[in-house]
Amino acid sequence: MRQQETKNLTIKDIARLSGVGISTVSRVVNGHPYVKEETKQRVLAVMEEYHFTPNANAKNLKQISANAISVVVRGTNNAFFASILEKMERAIEEGGFQYRVTYLDERSDEIDAARRVCNEIKVRGVIFLGGSGAGREKELESIPVPCVFSTESAASAGLEHVSSITVDDRAAAKQAVDYLFEMGHRDIAVLGGGREAFNNIGLRYQGALDSFREHGTTLSMERYFTCLFSMEDGYRAISEVLRAGKRFTAVFAMSDVTAIGAAKAIADAGLKVPDDISIIGYDGIDLVRYYNPTLATIRQPAEEIAKQSVALLLDAIEKDCPARHVTLRGELLPGASVKRI
Repeated sequence: MRQQETKNLTIKDIARLSGVGISTVSRVVNGHPYVKEETKQRVLAVMEEYHFTPNANAKNLKQISANAISVVVRGTNNAFFASILEKMERAIEEGGFQYRVTYLDERSDEIDAARRVCNEIKVRGVIFLGGSGAGREKELESIPVPCVFSTESAASAGLEHVSSITVDDRAAAKQAVDYLFEMGHRDIAVLGGGREAFNNIGLRYQGALDSFREHGTTLSMERYFTCLFSMEDGYRAISEVLRAGKRFTAVFAMSDVTAIGAAKAIADAGLKVPDDISIIGYDGIDLVRYYNPTLATIRQPAEEIAKQSVALLLDAIEKDCPARHVTLRGELLPGASVKRI
C-alpha cells in the first residue's frame, strides 16, 4: 500500500501529510533559506518516509511544468531581496501558479541558470530578482518564456518577451548623497559594488557623481570602497580603510546590509556613528528601524516591486501582453545615523 502511495505522490500530498501548505513544501524542496527549522525537518521526514524525490518524480515535474513560475534570485544574503521574494511568492500563488526559486551568488550567471530551469521543467515564465540582462539580448532571446527583471531595468534589451520593474536608482542615490551634503558633510565616501557595470550599482554610482558635481566637487577614487552586498563584506571594506588611516565624515552605502556592516566596523575601530562618521544606506529593509542609531536610508517600495513584477509576468503569460518597463521612485528616510555638522 505504501509503495502504491509513494509512486503517485505529489507536492500536494507531501503538504497534506506534513500538515503544511503547498508553498512551504515548495520552499523546502527548492532550498529556500527562510523556512523554520522545525517545519523544514517535518517536511523532510515525510519525504524520507515516502521515499519522495521531486527531481526524479515524473508526475510531479509534469504537474509543476504545467503551472509554475521560476524566480531566479542573484544574491544569497540579501535581506531586501528576501522581503521582495516573500511578497512575490504570495502574489504568484494568488495568481494560481506555483513557483520554483533558484538562489545564486553574486558571481553566478542568472540567464544561464534560467535556461537550465526552463530545460528541466519547462516553466511558464521567469522572474529575475537582482539579475541584469544589460548587453545580453542574444542570450535572453534563447529563453522561450516571458521574463521580468525585478529591480533592474531591461528596457535597453528591446525584446518583446522581456519586461522589467525598477526604482530610479540614479535619482535615488543622488538624493542620498544630497542629504549628506545638506547636513554639512563634504568629506564623503561611497561604499558599493563594481561601478563600471550598467546596472543598478552603476546607476547608483552615477547618481552619487551627479550629487558631487551639483555641489561643486568630485568623488575621489580614494573615497570609493568596493564590496559585495553583505554585512560581512561591508564590515571588511570599512575596517580595511580605517586601519589604513583613511578618514571621512560620512558614508553612502549602496545597500542597508553593507551600511550595517560598515557601522559595526566603525564601532569596532573605537569610533561612533554618527558622532565621528555618519552613514546612510539604501533599500529600506525592516532592520534599519531597529538598528541603533536608526539608520538613514533610501526606501525602495518592496511590496510594489513584488506585486508589479508578478502582474507584468502574468499579463504576458495569460494575455500575451507586450513587454512593459516600469520605473518607481525611492523615498528618503532620514535617520539618527546622520549628524549635522
